[in-house]
Amino acid sequence: MSSAASAWMHRELSQMTSAPPVVRMASVPRASGSSSPSNRLSPSNRHSPPTRVSTPRKQPPDLDDLGTEQSNPATQNIDKLNTLEMCRLINAEDALVASAVAEITPAISAVIDCITERMQQGGRLLYMGAGTSGRLGVLDLSDMPTSYNADPMRYIALAAGGDVTLRTARPPVEDSRAAGAADFGSLLPVPQDTLIGISASGRTPYVLGALHSARAHGLLTVGLVHTRHSAVALEGQCDYVLECVVGPEVIAGSTRLKAGTATKMILNMISTAVQIKLGNTYGNLMVDVHPSNVKFAARARNIIRNLAGQVAGSRAKTYSDEELDGVIARCGGSVKLAVVVVASGWGVPLCIDALERRGGSLREVLEDVRYETVVRVFV
Repeated sequence: MSSAASAWMHRELSQMTSAPPVVRMASVPRASGSSSPSNRLSPSNRHSPPTRVSTPRKQPPDLDDLGTEQSNPATQNIDKLNTLEMCRLINAEDALVASAVAEITPAISAVIDCITERMQQGGRLLYMGAGTSGRLGVLDLSDMPTSYNADPMRYIALAAGGDVTLRTARPPVEDSRAAGAADFGSLLPVPQDTLIGISASGRTPYVLGALHSARAHGLLTVGLVHTRHSAVALEGQCDYVLECVVGPEVIAGSTRLKAGTATKMILNMISTAVQIKLGNTYGNLMVDVHPSNVKFAARARNIIRNLAGQVAGSRAKTYSDEELDGVIARCGGSVKLAVVVVASGWGVPLCIDALERRGGSLREVLEDVRYETVVRVFV
């Protein structure tokens, strides 16, 4: 086995065992006088999503003026409705979220491209938030290892107050910039990393402290907020601010509702698109799934049968579940590698070399297999 192939196999195995209606945004200009380290990427030079910026205020709005704290006229009498009417009203408000997210997809797209470039250079994707924002960040990134066989040390989400806050709220922690900076520092950041600071109000001190520290370390910095003229935007610490304004909540100030839904949609979009661009899917198939339970094992077998059948056609060999499980085991649990083995009939070392030559792209390797099969049959 070549040294490159051995390195590829080692990397794969180590990852598997590691355990608004109107929207403004946008690439936000840096604060004047700020400098950029020479090793810092410059996303604004390569990705310039359209910006619709109203005249900014010198100061972010007070708490009482935040859009997330306003009373929603449509729901002022919600307590007088019967249960079905309540459900329909809440659903109608939720239906506004998707269009608000759609407004900022150009900016989200630019962020995804920048993150992907950094991930390809060995960087990490980091989320930080407080309360619901922090919990949603953890929810999104915690699925990367199982769904995409991703190294969990490269996808890290922190919630203010630590993991205990996933179940029990600790509101005072989010009021400390120092805590945000300290938690960020504990991640031992490098310039190739990306930090997404999540704050529905756009003013959470914990998130502001983290973004300020990330800026000083030369990271790509992204703010995700649901208010206009936010402190996250005005302090100038972000390369991009994703400002998705969904309007007042059904219950005033309850940002776990529409703002939370928008946050989840945006984070899902970012993390999923990054995995696709990194080659961890084949079409819409989860070819890097880690077959760690019954459901994932069945999914892995179905993927192998599907893709191998597409390549080999009528010449495809029929494998039992037990035989496929054996192939996956010989491949160290790598479903992607098992697909190549079954589709090609080659040995594991040769399939590892094939994937290494194609940068881990299963699509390109299967094209090679198709070509080799045609040559063998007709020449």
